[in-house]
Amino acid sequence: MEDNKVRGRAPVVRQMSSWDEKETGSMSRMDTHESYGPIVQRFDTGVSQMDLIDHEALGRVKSHERIVTPAATLDPRDPLNLSQKRKILAVVSLCFFGAMAAAAELILGAMLPVFVIEYAGLDSRNIEQFTRVPLPAGTNPLSLLSYLPGPPIWKVYLLGSLPVLMIGLANLAMIPLATAIGRRPVILICGVLAVAGCIWSGNSQSLDSHLAARCLQAVGAGTVESLIPFVIADLTFSHERNTWMSLVFGTQGLIIVGLGFATPWVIIKLSWRWLYFITAIGASLFMLCVIAFLPETRWKRTSAEIHGIPRDESNRAYVPRTWKYDLKLFHGDVEWRAGWNVFVSAMHTLYYPQILFITLLNGAMIASSFAAGYTVAEPLLVEPWAWPFSSVTLCLIPILIAAMGTVLVTGKFADMVCNWGAKRRPGGKRTPEDQLLNLILPCVGGMTGLFLFGLAGNNPSKYPWPMFLTGLGLMTFGFLGCNTVGAVYVLEVYPEMAGAALLNIASIRYIIAFLLSFRIAEWIIDYGYFKSFLIYAAPMGLFTLLIPFLWYYGPAWKRRFPGRLSPI
Repeated sequence: MEDNKVRGRAPVVRQMSSWDEKETGSMSRMDTHESYGPIVQRFDTGVSQMDLIDHEALGRVKSHERIVTPAATLDPRDPLNLSQKRKILAVVSLCFFGAMAAAAELILGAMLPVFVIEYAGLDSRNIEQFTRVPLPAGTNPLSLLSYLPGPPIWKVYLLGSLPVLMIGLANLAMIPLATAIGRRPVILICGVLAVAGCIWSGNSQSLDSHLAARCLQAVGAGTVESLIPFVIADLTFSHERNTWMSLVFGTQGLIIVGLGFATPWVIIKLSWRWLYFITAIGASLFMLCVIAFLPETRWKRTSAEIHGIPRDESNRAYVPRTWKYDLKLFHGDVEWRAGWNVFVSAMHTLYYPQILFITLLNGAMIASSFAAGYTVAEPLLVEPWAWPFSSVTLCLIPILIAAMGTVLVTGKFADMVCNWGAKRRPGGKRTPEDQLLNLILPCVGGMTGLFLFGLAGNNPSKYPWPMFLTGLGLMTFGFLGCNTVGAVYVLEVYPEMAGAALLNIASIRYIIAFLLSFRIAEWIIDYGYFKSFLIYAAPMGLFTLLIPFLWYYGPAWKRRFPGRLSPI
């Protein structure tokens, strides 16, 4: 093993044949291997560890000349040892399921004027006629909605922003629960909640009932979305995570935008209620795929393995992975203390500079992106741009382009940047600070988008609608890019505390986003688009300027706040 130039490389396990199983059945028992999952017996096989390694795959890893982290075990039930096809099936199923569950969350953001009209006692299917009312030059389109009878506009817009708060609060409970009982049962339970919330929303008869249903839907859909980085971290090595995460979030953007194109037609021909029913049906179908193809990925690793040092597994054999094992809902013991420790560690590490930086940056980015999504439709529907309502979801095209750009810039390209940095160091070790280079473009893009969106929204007679939508696309690119790179960055800074670090990002950022966006409609009515979106420019600009300081002082801060091994 010492002859390998690659330290901490991931061994590739040869699947045990029926002959192997018969042979191991007669071997003497040595000890037991405790991991998440049933207790697995170790046996004296008389086979060296090198005999179990696929030398062709090892050669491919060796050619990269980098340290691969974390180090996989030789256990076939280790999630890192799943075949590439199985990993793709699992992640694609989760990706599509999460997209369908979250589709109503994002698509309906641009449809909020429909609900203002609906709860004013008017027929929302006639919205196209309503938007043809001539407005005096310079009139804020949101002020037109504020004059309608019914509940105040800020309360109706809670249909978009209140679920964001619920996602943040739910993650504080659900992510520790995923550590205690496993990813798979929490994802499936939350999937049922998301589907139930969709059905309830479609059948709601009042704004209060609708808000409650949206909150239930957000608890389910938001938790599924927040657990995706955990599952990817369980299934992949650190040098692959940018690619996997960007592909997942980019693909979800494509799915959601595709559904969004049909939204106006569904509202006009059927009803807004059918948007919920359609997403409920889609989420239910893909939940069946998750049940079939996503195994439990929770796996206990030592600190040495997390840092790429494999354990000595000579003279050991393991029980093979089976479909019966994969389809089980629960694996191993319920570890409530481990879940509680993740929550406590998250509260303890929130002030760690790297985690605090990424959490606040993500909060500002997601707030600006959501605020733009809530208020993008109104200027497009009225003069001078005067889009027909049936075409309003074409405003999602910039989001589609942003999702594709995210895949390119923060995926394979980002991994190339980090791996290039690793090759320039003795030993080929990759450092977390390499990831900060990949934050620059999303931050600059998000900042530029703010100004374009605010200027065009404030002066639609002076600026064209392509400038308005370019701003929306750039803000979305900033949000998706910072989301992807930020998650990978904290995983690399604190691999031993992945659960606590990701919990901070997955929960606190949504709470911050809610506080910064839930009054956006009233801010725009009072101050206009440009001044309202300058609110987000201050924190985003500050954090962009702090990136060089984080790159320079990051290693010293890691030594000052080293973290500790925490269950994930």
